[in-house]
Amino acid sequence: MKHNTAWGIGGVVFWQAHRGGGGFERPDNTLVSAHYAWDLGGAAELDIRTTADGQIICLHDPTLRRTTDAPETIADIPVESLPYASFVHVDAGAKFSPAFAGARVPLLKDIFAEMPALPEARVYLDLKNIDLERLANLIAEYGLEERVWIAGPERPYLAAMRRLFPAVGTMQWIGGKSGYEIESKFLASASEGFAGLSQIQLHLNDKIEPENATDATAEKRVRNATTWRYTIGPEFISSALALCSEANIDLELFPWKFDEGDLFALLDLGVRWFATDEPERFSTTVRRWLSKKNWA
Repeated sequence: MKHNTAWGIGGVVFWQAHRGGGGFERPDNTLVSAHYAWDLGGAAELDIRTTADGQIICLHDPTLRRTTDAPETIADIPVESLPYASFVHVDAGAKFSPAFAGARVPLLKDIFAEMPALPEARVYLDLKNIDLERLANLIAEYGLEERVWIAGPERPYLAAMRRLFPAVGTMQWIGGKSGYEIESKFLASASEGFAGLSQIQLHLNDKIEPENATDATAEKRVRNATTWRYTIGPEFISSALALCSEANIDLELFPWKFDEGDLFALLDLGVRWFATDEPERFSTTVRRWLSKKNWA
């Protein structure tokens, strides 16, 4: 496979593929998805867990049920209670699409082993149940200190990783049921000077109607009612960018859904770091924006 040798899009916009392939374009948390993100110029985001025998694996859910063809005898057992050998041969690609049959639940070291030959490859690691010292030792073993971000929702936990391993990036991701909740969590981290962080990510959720309707028709009505689709407004994003710039950290946004106009508006505000569930569509849209700005 021929790989893209450039990190980011045009050296201007940087991004990560949620769960590697976002679950929409590639089976998540696999070598297939990691290579897919790298080929498009992005970083691969991977969820990591520890098995009963101490192996660090890439898997979002606590069990194998959703993403693999694991037999019923182990499908619902938390992987932290299973040795890696008991599921090393399960298929983690066929459920997504027959085209990816044969993909496996990888060890994190399988991902790391691919990266020395790909100098532009980057990864975000979303910590589930992990021993920080063991993880730090594995990153050091492969010499990837400057190509890895550790991600999670709790800033103090990430700060502990930064103390343990100062060269590794750390990113707090912030989600919530409302824009107000997400904004409040961001401001709480800002009040602490973003201590221990190199990045912070805000989830951009779509607005819904006052009666909380969630069907497709209601969503369409909401989208037609306003030019701004997200619960966090442009004014807050601009102020967040300023706060992050002052603290010398990156602000990353994760729009769960987007049209071209939505993404163009975020880019026009000055946002340069993103996460996406749709790597190919995202990267194509960003390239159109760069072309319009004569940056391509």
